[in-house]
Amino acid sequence: MSIATGAGTRLYIGPRLTADLPKDHAAAIALLAALVYAEVGEVESIGDYGDTINDVTFAGLASARATHLKGLADAGSSELSIAFDAGDEGQLALVAAFLDRSRYDYPIKVVYVDGETDYFAAKVMSNKKTGISVEGVLKRTVTLGINSEVYEVIEAPVTP
Repeated sequence: MSIATGAGTRLYIGPRLTADLPKDHAAAIALLAALVYAEVGEVESIGDYGDTINDVTFAGLASARATHLKGLADAGSSELSIAFDAGDEGQLALVAAFLDRSRYDYPIKVVYVDGETDYFAAKVMSNKKTGISVEGVLKRTVTLGINSEVYEVIEAPVTP
């Protein structure tokens, strides 16, 4: 795999989950990969996402040194910038997910041009119209609050 730009990357949203994702990594990927997704059209950018692990420190009197431990993992939130299209199926699914007050998350799929796919479960936390100006493109800014790990699926290289 070589380096690439983000051009050609696509983002999808699936139907609301009806249970928490399985704890088993492979089972979670299998479940997420089997779902039917709607592509979100006109995505301009996808903000940062991925785990950060909190630093838990302990200061021992005898050692006079801080010890660092790993605490909670947090995939954070990701902001999407999207050209507003009121009739786009994926954008309508994002709006429906925003309005949904269920405790369950929505599966998100990000497919890169090289075939790598990221899956995660999130809640749609904001839905704002932005860029309202004479020569600006009307946009929708959506924030995804990520509630699972990011499952990276890398396609196996094709051998000749």
